[in-house]
Amino acid sequence: MKILLDPNVAILIKDLSDAECAEILRCIFEYPNRDCEIGLWKYIKTQIDRDARKYKDKCDRALALVEKRKETDTKSSTISSTKSCTKSSVIVSSIEKHNDKDIDIEKEKDSSNANLPVENSVENVDKPVENYFISEYFSFQQLAEKIPAFKNYIQDFIPAIVIRAERTLKQKRKGQLLTMRHIVEWIEQEKTFYQQNHKDEK
Repeated sequence: MKILLDPNVAILIKDLSDAECAEILRCIFEYPNRDCEIGLWKYIKTQIDRDARKYKDKCDRALALVEKRKETDTKSSTISSTKSCTKSSVIVSSIEKHNDKDIDIEKEKDSSNANLPVENSVENVDKPVENYFISEYFSFQQLAEKIPAFKNYIQDFIPAIVIRAERTLKQKRKGQLLTMRHIVEWIEQEKTFYQQNHKDEK
């Protein structure tokens, strides 16, 4: 405590009795819950009050700075999320269009298309949306081999993002049926997480 290093206190305390010194020491250690009428304590208390105000002001400024940074980070995250969702929608639209073309071509080549499941048949659905079952054997590589547009899409990502996205997708969505839109949004989300956690590496 700075007050104990004040040379004036060392000089003035010599004139006090042991009992008064002990009382002042108790007042210091129990501040602000203890008080006494000793003159030296009033001087010491004034100094402690001043230091306490300075410390509180410093804490308030630090808290305000933290709150401001949180607000800035929240705005930045919202903007980033909006951009990511917009990009995801454009990418998914492109991949779905590619899927539709593939289905139409296959229909022309092979009339056995009538045996396809109802949800994948162009004859039964205006705009077919294929679902992919997420199991421990699911992989982006298999999906890329089946859908060239998806292969082109994931080539733009660094391997660390693709590997993590595939692993977390299988961990958290195992046993579920997901559309291409869900898969792309999942990868975009992992890309955002990766960029946030590797800002210093840029």
